[in-house]
This record gives sequence, C-alpha cells and structure tokens, in this order.
Amino acid sequence: MTFLRTLVWFVLLVVAMIAAVWLAERPGLVTVQWQGWRLDTSVGIVLITIVALCVVSALLYALWRWLRGAPSTVFDIWGESRRRKGYRALTQGMVAVAAGDGVEAQRNARLAEKLLEEPPLTRLLSAQAAQLAGDRDAAQRYFAAMLDDPQMAFLGLRGLLMQSLKDGDSSKALAYAEQAFQRRPDTPWVVRSLFDMQARAGKWREAQETLQVGLKRKIVDPERGRTLNALLLVERSRAAERGGADEDAIDHAKAAVALAPDREPVAYRYAELLIKRGDGRKAQKAIERTWPASPHPDLAQLYLAAVGEKDPLKRVQALNRLTASNADDLDSRIALARECLEARLWGEARRHLVAAGAERSDAPTRLCRLMADLEEQEYGDGEKVRQWLSRAADSPGDRQWRCRSCAAVHDRWQAVCDSCGAFGTAEWRMPPPSAQAVAAAAATSTLRLRPEQEILPPEPPPAEKTPAASPTPASMAPSSS
Repeated sequence: MTFLRTLVWFVLLVVAMIAAVWLAERPGLVTVQWQGWRLDTSVGIVLITIVALCVVSALLYALWRWLRGAPSTVFDIWGESRRRKGYRALTQGMVAVAAGDGVEAQRNARLAEKLLEEPPLTRLLSAQAAQLAGDRDAAQRYFAAMLDDPQMAFLGLRGLLMQSLKDGDSSKALAYAEQAFQRRPDTPWVVRSLFDMQARAGKWREAQETLQVGLKRKIVDPERGRTLNALLLVERSRAAERGGADEDAIDHAKAAVALAPDREPVAYRYAELLIKRGDGRKAQKAIERTWPASPHPDLAQLYLAAVGEKDPLKRVQALNRLTASNADDLDSRIALARECLEARLWGEARRHLVAAGAERSDAPTRLCRLMADLEEQEYGDGEKVRQWLSRAADSPGDRQWRCRSCAAVHDRWQAVCDSCGAFGTAEWRMPPPSAQAVAAAAATSTLRLRPEQEILPPEPPPAEKTPAASPTPASMAPSSS
C-alpha cells in the first residue's frame, strides 16, 4: 500500500513538472479589463493565482466549519470522559462484587449510575451490590426494574428467583422460574431449577412436561431422564390413589415399571398395588425382576405378603426362590437369615449370617443384631448376646436410604429429600467410610497406595469369603436397592 502511494505521488510530481516546463516554453498573454482597469499577465501567473485562491478558500471553509462545530466537539469530549469514568466505575464495581466487598461495590454502583446513561448495566451492578450488602429491598427494586428492558429481563428474573429462594418464598421462586422458562427454554439452569421446584411443590405432571423439554433439548441425560420419569409416575400413582382414582394409580405404576424395572421404589409401588387388587402372582413376578439389581428388605417383606404363606418353612422356601438370582448380596443373606430364625432353622440362619460377613470386624449393624438374636434363641448365651450387641453399637453403620446430594438419612424411600429438597436422590447404600477407617486402611497396607486407592477400606483377610456387593447404581440413578 505504501509503495502504491509513493508511486502515485511520483507520477503527479512528474506531471506537474512537465506541465510547468510546457507553460514556461509557451508563456502566452492574458489581458483583463474591468471598470477602467487593465491587467496584462502570463497564462502561468493566472493559473498559479487560481490555485492559490482555491487553497485559501479551502482553508477558510475548514476554519468556518471548525468554529461552527467547536461547542459540540467540546461537549463530546466531556461526554466521552464521563463515559470512560462511568465504565471504569462499572468495572471496578463488578470486581468488588466478585471480591465480596459490598461497600466498595455500592460506591462504584452509585458512581456508574451517575455517569452512565445505561440503566440496564448500572441496575445489574446496583442489584448485585445491594444483595452483597444485605439490602434485600433495594435488590428487589433493581431486579424488578430490569424486567422493563427486554434485553435485561432474563437477568432480572434470575435475580428475583435467587432472592426468593434466599427468602424461603418457594411460590414466588416457582413463578419466576416459569417466566424464565417461557423466555429461554433452552437454558440448562432454567430447566433444572423449574423441574426441581415443580417436584418440590408436588406438581408431578408439570415436572414431567419440563423433563420432556429437557430430554428433547438434550439438557438431561436419557438414562437419568427415564429414571426421573419413572419416579414422577410413582408419585402420580400415589396422588391418584389418594384421590380415589385406583385405575389411574395402577396405570401410572405400570408405566413406571416399564421405564425403570430395576428401581426398588418403582417395583415396590407396582407390587403394592397389585397385592391390593388381589393379584399376588403378578406382584411376585415384578419383585423377582427387580431383586437381581436392587435387593431390599422392604421388597422381601412385600414378596412374602404377595405369597401369602404363614408357615415359616414355606416362607423360607419362597425367599429362597426370590434371592436365588442374587444369593450373595447382603440383603439376600439377611432376609433369609431372618426367616430362618422365625422357622427355628438355627444352622441355616448362622450359615447365611457368616456368609454375609458377620464374623468380620466391620460387620454391619444388622448382622451383629441378628447374631445376638441367634445366640439368644439357639443357646440362650447371655454373654455372647452382650458381645454381639456391643459390636452392633460400635458397627461402622448399615445400608440406609441416603440422599446423594446432602447425605441426609431417611427411614423410608421418598422422592423429595426433606433436608435439601432434591428430587430422586435417595440411594440404598452404606455410609461413606470415616476418616479413621481410611487412615487405618492406609496404615495397615504393606504397599504404597495409588491416590485413587487411598479412600478404600482395607480388604478382608484371604481366608474369609465375603459376599459380592450389589452393583452400585450409576451416578445418574436417583436411587438404588
């Protein structure tokens, strides 16, 4: 580009020189008569005079334009200075919000609001600064004012939603989440927040519709979506039964089983309704399909209710049929041991308890208590009973319904956690190992553990046979048995 410009100027200079030489060789004569005056000059002088007049006229015109626009230029410079200061205050305010400095954030928010004529940006900063400073009313006003601006309304709704959750006003939070969903149904946090709030409020049908949107837009994993859908159908089945719609209740439960047949809450609900209808055989088959993946004491008791046998020996035989598909699981062994105790089959009860790991130092609480019952019923040995009860008190724990989100423990499965409000996070599992157990495992190991191994409990001695643990559900599964 520079070379082309140089070439152009060189060509113009050559042309000018040629023109000057040509005029010098042909001076010519120009005569001007006006009002009694006469002017005789050459053609070159006339051309130079014309060029000079053009240059002077251009300079005078430029001066006139500058004088005419000087006031607005001054104001523009002043306004640009204000904008620079305003944006600097806005930036510093955002940094203060990120740093958690409420006083500095509010000071910069007021300065930005004064200097900038852009209410949406300054309102956002002012609202965040007010939240940080604990001024709930001011934050509410700023977020509400943002709803009037189409470009900032979504951010305003999010701010109002978060504010309502902090205040514990779930109905307002749900209303704001619904408005945000109408504006941007593709936003993952909107879909997830709306689903959680609808489930928490018991709006199972609406939660299903929101879940379908999440699946369609690939916000929710398909496997996770099937499980959540099945659990929603379980809750809809319960609601239908409470409302007297028994047929709808069984239809919802059946649809849930079709989606997630390996989930204990789903199978339990379906089998429970079948038993109420007098169809114990179908209930048995439903539980038998679920037991290999999700064995659970409640399913075992429901299975015996479906069988309808009162004779202890026949109840043991029924449980043998049920647990055969997952015979080495802890809950299979415990269920059989309980019934063997009822049938006074001491040897069989002891065999199941020992196979389940009752003689291990980290035996679960239920095993220790069953061993105490066995010693009392078979031998009446009070000393051994006390020893087993003492071990039960010192036991590391037992399988329970635990929330995957907050680790809260529940007596029975429930769709919504009472502690954190999460939906579908209850899992039937052992408590996590304590810090003391992890330290003991690391201290007793003769090999250097890899980082991923350091959280594992010590392995049992080779001489003991331990039952294979039931498969832990995937992280997307809301519950396990």
